[in-house]
Amino acid sequence: MRTPKMILLVISMLLIVAIVFVSLNRQTNTAPVGTEPRGGREYLLSDPFLQLPTDDTVRVVWFTEFAGEGHTLTYGSRLDQKARATSYKMTRMYEDQNSERGETTYSEVTERDVWRHEAIAQNLAPGVRTPYYVTSINDDGVAIHSRAFTLQPLPAPGQHMQILLTSDQQNRQMSPANFQKLLETVGIVDVVFFAGDMVDNPHRASEWFDRYNPEWLTGNNPTSADFDATRPAFDTTRPAFFPALQGHYHTVFPEFPYTGGAILQHAPLFGIIGNHEAPGRWRPNDTFLLNETEQTATINFMDNDPQPRWYAEIRYEQQQEQINPTRDPAIREQWIRDNSFEFTQYFEVWTHPEGPLDESYYAYRIGDVFLIAMNVSRVWRTWNITPDDRSKFTELTNELSNPDNWGFGDMWFETFGKNSDQYRWLEGVLQSEAFQGAKYRVVMGHQTMFGLGDNSVPVMADPIATITYTNGAQEQTKQVVWPLTRAEWEAEIEPILSSITNIRYEYPLAGDVWKNDIHPLLLGHGVDLVFTGHSHLWNRTQIDGIHYLETSNVGNTFGAYFADEQDVVNERASWASAFWDELATDSSGWNPKDYARFNDPHGHAPMYPTHGNPMREMDDAERDLPYVASNNITVFTVFDTKTGMVSSYAFDTRQPDSEVRLFDQFSLAE
Repeated sequence: MRTPKMILLVISMLLIVAIVFVSLNRQTNTAPVGTEPRGGREYLLSDPFLQLPTDDTVRVVWFTEFAGEGHTLTYGSRLDQKARATSYKMTRMYEDQNSERGETTYSEVTERDVWRHEAIAQNLAPGVRTPYYVTSINDDGVAIHSRAFTLQPLPAPGQHMQILLTSDQQNRQMSPANFQKLLETVGIVDVVFFAGDMVDNPHRASEWFDRYNPEWLTGNNPTSADFDATRPAFDTTRPAFFPALQGHYHTVFPEFPYTGGAILQHAPLFGIIGNHEAPGRWRPNDTFLLNETEQTATINFMDNDPQPRWYAEIRYEQQQEQINPTRDPAIREQWIRDNSFEFTQYFEVWTHPEGPLDESYYAYRIGDVFLIAMNVSRVWRTWNITPDDRSKFTELTNELSNPDNWGFGDMWFETFGKNSDQYRWLEGVLQSEAFQGAKYRVVMGHQTMFGLGDNSVPVMADPIATITYTNGAQEQTKQVVWPLTRAEWEAEIEPILSSITNIRYEYPLAGDVWKNDIHPLLLGHGVDLVFTGHSHLWNRTQIDGIHYLETSNVGNTFGAYFADEQDVVNERASWASAFWDELATDSSGWNPKDYARFNDPHGHAPMYPTHGNPMREMDDAERDLPYVASNNITVFTVFDTKTGMVSSYAFDTRQPDSEVRLFDQFSLAE
């Protein structure tokens, strides 16, 4: 029961917070990144955001373009507590000739100076939001303050939370509308679960902070005579990550109809690695021959050029005397990362709970929710099967004798089958008292497991390589499943390199690692929800009582592939017709049963939305459909721990004054 004294105390705290907000937000030098002059040194590069709350602490992080000094967090009900930040320069923030930074251009891969600052608010009261702001003194001695926001420690069991479930921001055009409408509809959320793919190219700093291209103004401009009202305004726009998720996109692109939502300033983000968090081999400005063509390693090229770590380890061992004659373990590790893939930017931007392999997968109790964040991501390769494609299914014909230029198919960044370290870790987490005692049990991963999107095919099977080679006048084949040891590689592959005529990759439906190994394990331990992203759409299903939800903030640019007894709505990847046409032939090198043209590859029935149908009601579909896959309609999903309800909302980005509609709900409390 609340006493008059308690009520007066609450009112007093609210008045203090209100006064702090008004006074701070009138200060000078508080504008976020992008305010003219764009990216100026008198502004912070991002607003502060929250990370890794504990029972009585939370970390506050922000970025600047100067080393500066005096980086300080000020917090408390009376703003009378301070904490000094630890700072470091980001090691791989770059721009290049493909960067979009207004009038600033680059002729090559160029390092951009970005510093990260992190301070810890301590001795926080449970369940209480506390005001805070940050200050950085730049190299000219100017003190720059952020605006004021609120923080709180780790929610305790029983504390009501609103959790945003989102993924795949990837600089997509609809993200500012999505996050703005979330804030207008639900208000400040307590936590964000982000299922991977934060930006397209994590090494490109502008994709995080201040991406802007004046040519976006010409993309379906509402003031032009040829404006097309059936498409969103400025539909070529590619918003940066932090402006969209921190609600100041207008400072980057004032003409855009949406400014995003101030979400991360108030709610800690728990993310996971997606394929766009794993950029490939690092060789900036190198020129080299690929497919008999001289290439320059741009950021885009490098980020799409990973190779398996096991192969990089073999190549390191073969060249160790030249690379690292002193046997320095740090040099070894850096060479292997630079010649395979790495999570450097993901680890440096975020502070996540520690897991067995740094923070690439982890588990954490957050109030009534136990979150298991798995690394189930693999590289995205094209669907094509022409001689000039390094794809899901083939290698470049002109590079068959040079495995340094192979793609190794849809290779995994981290394995998770029964014999893997991640699987053994998962078993232990599922058996833990903390997991079993949680009210809600959620698994988050990036890769689509079951669903209707482009990325649910091929299934999550280990790639089987069928290698055709000549032995004298005779053609022979051998099948291998990556990875191989050095001894296996040198005995099985190296002797035939000069005689390989074809490499084909297969992903058998029966080999689906998630279906065979992980789903039964989750089912046996009472998991309520598996939350994913990757295909840029909304769809869900329920399998053996476990809810599977794929939701993203940006609608979809790739499509959902669905057919029922009425008709075929859309078949898979029509733009990759070479593979599908070949698959339909009698002599196909692949088994059509392994690659579904529509629907979930394992035949799981999708769930239709419970409260309306955005595709029919808002995007002109001819009938109800069990998904949202649109370049016009954005979707956000919120998990309310008080009711156990997972609610999804849709908004038509073409109509800024239109209503947000609740279109689907299901309960994890049942």
